[in-house]
Amino acid sequence: MSTTQAYSPVGLPGRDMPEALLHVGTALLVVALAVSSFAVWTPFGVAATFVLTLIIANAVPSGVPVLIICAFLYQNLVVAWFTPYIPDNDTFDALRGTNFIILMTAFGIFLAASFQHRVRALTELRPWLLLNMALCGTVCFYFALGVVHGGPKDAVVYFRNTITPLACFHVAVLAASLYPVDLRKSMLWLGAGAIIYGYAELIFTMDFLGLFHGDLYVERSISRQVETGVWEQALKETGFVYRGIEDVMTTTFFNTPLFNDILPSVFRIGGPNFHPISYAYALSTISAWLLFRGRWLLPVAALPLLLVIGSKGATFMLFVAIAARLIYKPSRTGLALMAVIALAVVWTTAAIGYGATHGDYHVLGLIAGMRDFLADPLGQGLGLGGNLSSTSINLNWQSAQAEGAASVPVESAVGVMLYQMGVGSLVFFGFLAALLVALRRQLVETGDSDFLFGFVGIATISANAVLQEEAFYSPLALAFCLLLVGISLGTRWRITAAARAGALD
Repeated sequence: MSTTQAYSPVGLPGRDMPEALLHVGTALLVVALAVSSFAVWTPFGVAATFVLTLIIANAVPSGVPVLIICAFLYQNLVVAWFTPYIPDNDTFDALRGTNFIILMTAFGIFLAASFQHRVRALTELRPWLLLNMALCGTVCFYFALGVVHGGPKDAVVYFRNTITPLACFHVAVLAASLYPVDLRKSMLWLGAGAIIYGYAELIFTMDFLGLFHGDLYVERSISRQVETGVWEQALKETGFVYRGIEDVMTTTFFNTPLFNDILPSVFRIGGPNFHPISYAYALSTISAWLLFRGRWLLPVAALPLLLVIGSKGATFMLFVAIAARLIYKPSRTGLALMAVIALAVVWTTAAIGYGATHGDYHVLGLIAGMRDFLADPLGQGLGLGGNLSSTSINLNWQSAQAEGAASVPVESAVGVMLYQMGVGSLVFFGFLAALLVALRRQLVETGDSDFLFGFVGIATISANAVLQEEAFYSPLALAFCLLLVGISLGTRWRITAAARAGALD
């Protein structure tokens, strides 16, 4: 990576628009080319994606965070175009794995850059790089343990989900420490695109998805669930009869039976990434980030979409961000942060209390994780337990409700992580707690609302993770949040280092 402009000021007049256009345009082009190369041949796709990411990381290192966001949010929109021409599910999965190749290539490049001499001058950065590397090593250990104890495919799935937030933070904090990274225009455009897409999907439903084979993308995903017996199991447990794609895409308002008799069913939009919960977290994260920068229009426009999707955790995150934005003043920093923590604790406690009395699957999965952690604190290894693992396919929820716990941890990211990583998960939780402390300190010292966003994001996502797997394991939830947190901290440390260098000169 080039060493030029290492301490350039952020947001130079007249440069914001051209640089944002360059970053967003280049990112979208790279994602389209990378997915297309996978459609030609998987090994060629891996090689082409690696080379494209390598070129961007060296030519425009400050644009790598935008590339990662675009890959997470818009990749599957490109995959949908190729769906009719994809011969098998393995190739389909390979196309959808493009964003992980992009991320890990960028991570490898910035990991190598961590040992450069100029990084040593950033004294605030070094402890975080070492802690992040140690945590990545812990994840790799439990990945190897999971391969030995369980299935390699399951271990790979959870390795990807667990390493992604750490890789995002490492790339972002190092990029922003070395180069000026300004996301103001990029986030505005990416958020506007995601919201416009959401309303188009909500209004025109399957007709809209059919324009770019999105309906075939959804059908392929559902057909795999049919093959694995998901809907047969749902019939036995709930009486739900799967009749077609629209049955799956239709849900009650706010995804709760409380509104069954009051409001009509709604089309549950999946966004350009074709996953409702992940899309909801993307909308909530972008909206909260813009909110703390004084922009209210897009957050207000995103709120109806969040209610339609029905992700309670993502909606809670945005409401806490709105509350913190209204409460916060530099003279009331402590009050604002205490309010955020109090809301997160009350939210989690109420959800656990309600779920425990109603046999909620998420609570049963959490209890299973805590039970198995106490029985074996070392951990089982990545890929054992969890919604995405083959070890949880044959769960009997009626038996779980009768026994007061699931047979293996599912639904709860905290429960699954305790089960898979054991004491290693405490390092992960400690890393998030340390980030909260650092963000509080930076907010007190600078009054920069970016640090308040980071505090709100990590606190609420961590609270949601107690009963929701997607909070930690979706790339557009914790990983997206840590990407933005890394940029805020890295920018702060770069400016501090520049000030020290100027004082010495």
